Amino acid sequence: MAAAPLKTQRLLRMTISLYRNPGRTAPEAYEYAVNNFAIQAAKIHAKHGIVGYNHVFTPLSVRQTMEEMNRRRNRNWVVDDHDMTVEFYFRSFAELAKVTNDPDFQRLQTEEEPYMNRTHTVSTLGWVETYVDNGQVVNVGQDDKSMYGSWEESVDLSTAMPSQPAPPMTGN
Repeated sequence: MAAAPLKTQRLLRMTISLYRNPGRTAPEAYEYAVNNFAIQAAKIHAKHGIVGYNHVFTPLSVRQTMEEMNRRRNRNWVVDDHDMTVEFYFRSFAELAKVTNDPDFQRLQTEEEPYMNRTHTVSTLGWVETYVDNGQVVNVGQDDKSMYGSWEESVDLSTAMPSQPAPPMTGN
């Protein structure tokens, strides 16, 4: 009897969608994000085991393009009006807690305040199932079934929780 295929390990994704500070232009906020914050944050995230870290920029011109596509296709979609979304990919909340409690990251978050407006920030949490990567079908078994865990396994986040509470946050 052939061995059952290995399940693909669950990858969690958390997003934080932000507006830029109205006192800054979109190019100023972008410049700060890519040449200061992202560079320093990437090093901190990698040090603590974050699997992926992305910035997705959605300035007004891009949102207007999406609105036009939406109108032409009569989709009635709600187009998110945030200026950028930060994506974090991780296997357990322990990695995220390490980042959050890192003094260098806490300092970095304070430094971003003149550029990013935290009012009306929107966040999401879910898991990622990838089926096409670099133009290739992935995570599909020979039986044409997903190689990810079942619904019950996927929604059970208890395995992603740290075994002991993270130390309390300090600073802001």
